[in-house]
Amino acid sequence: MQPILKEMNLMSDLIDENQINDYIENITLLLSDKGDIDVIGLAAGRMGYALRAFIMRLCHMGFNASMIGDTNVPRVNENSIILINSSSGETPSIIQYAQQAKCERGKIFLTSCAKDSTIGMLSDFIIQLPTIQSEQLMKSSYEQFSMLLYDYIVIKLMDSLKLDANKVSYNHSILE
Repeated sequence: MQPILKEMNLMSDLIDENQINDYIENITLLLSDKGDIDVIGLAAGRMGYALRAFIMRLCHMGFNASMIGDTNVPRVNENSIILINSSSGETPSIIQYAQQAKCERGKIFLTSCAKDSTIGMLSDFIIQLPTIQSEQLMKSSYEQFSMLLYDYIVIKLMDSLKLDANKVSYNHSILE
């Protein structure tokens, strides 16, 4: 377990906190200034699982949030927040969705190792994940770190939106 935790700590030390703050500041403005906001998550594989957990928390926080592939994904428009998690920024299916969202004037928030990627160039706000030499299989460190990052963003969003944790907890499903 220690090698994994060391990698998470290293990435935490290397991430640009200013990018996180900019991301949160802008998402807060969009969520609090407009009444009819939809949040749509775009990601694939294990990066998608990390984003799906964030989308779930946004639902708990009372926002209309869904993940690509869900049957309730709304039409993208200028009031849409598009959250993308792609370590490479070059996932073909996600590029296509991002291009469509950009054409409809959705605001794209990207988490990626590659800010200059195809998806990076389409994005309005980016948190660049630090790249490290990992002992883990494939891109495990980025998948794990994005999960932790999204939980950190939830904490900061709760504070910036002045949400009551007890009220948010009440939105958690009892059907488990």
